[in-house]
Amino acid sequence: MTDVPVERLMSTDLVTVSVEATAAEAATLMLETGVNSILIVDGAGRLEGLLTGTDFVTLVRENDPEDETPVGTCMTADVVTASRTDSVDALSALADGEYTHIPVTDDERVVVGMLSTTDLTRHLAERR
Repeated sequence: MTDVPVERLMSTDLVTVSVEATAAEAATLMLETGVNSILIVDGAGRLEGLLTGTDFVTLVRENDPEDETPVGTCMTADVVTASRTDSVDALSALADGEYTHIPVTDDERVVVGMLSTTDLTRHLAERR
């Protein structure tokens, strides 16, 4: 994977909600679109956080799953991101299994893509 830029592998069909969306709304959107994580963005598309299946497990354990909890209270706010020009090799945390998704942002933290372990697996399979 030497010198392969993130931009070549990232997905650009992004599923996002605003920080004001409820957890129930985010869960419905995740089920409808079949994604395992959803990007939380502000009105300009800047990354505010990431909501994952693990975040929902915590939410369900602590609350009624049908409550109106805002996603901002249960999302991961300290999100590891990449830029389009980062080398895939530089993202060893993703390959090591620490993360399953890494949002790709521009210089102003506007989300432009998402890199997942699925993207990396597909890339490795195509190289063979």
